[in-house]
Amino acid sequence: MKYNQNDVSLAIKRDRKAFENISIDRNNDLYKMALYMLGNSELAKEVVSDTVMDVMVGICKLKSPERFEKWVLKILTNKCKRKIKDKYNKFNVYNPNAIGAEAGENVSKGENIDHETKTDVQIALSKLNTKDRMIVSLCVVEGYKSSEVAEILSMNSSTVRSRLNRSLKKMREYLEVE
Repeated sequence: MKYNQNDVSLAIKRDRKAFENISIDRNNDLYKMALYMLGNSELAKEVVSDTVMDVMVGICKLKSPERFEKWVLKILTNKCKRKIKDKYNKFNVYNPNAIGAEAGENVSKGENIDHETKTDVQIALSKLNTKDRMIVSLCVVEGYKSSEVAEILSMNSSTVRSRLNRSLKKMREYLEVE
């Protein structure tokens, strides 16, 4: 998710057209991220909508346009955490009944991956705890560096790397058994 710095600078100054450009360009990326974290299409749409509203209200307080992307992701991940905490005691990412999750929506970067493989990966991802699921989503799916994920999740970057390695090992073990 890379944002046009000019649009961000203009949006900070309350330029509506610039804000529309940055929000329209990246809503699908935010949706994918929320879907990976929540495992539910409707909740993901709700969280993205809430995130965009919070960004629209608070963007004028942002001091540096370079920090915009991390700021938006921090808002999104916090909203996802709250949803998980509010709605579920035991959370499962794999939800075959999630509207849009398997109905052909473009929710993953690997468009050529077959349905069965997607399902296996979703189940393997669901075996992880919430924080590890977020780390895997941010590092592997979205391609962020451990230092960036550490900043977003308020963690140490070495902790992010070790949790990522452990999580990927757990997922690999699950996928090899299946």
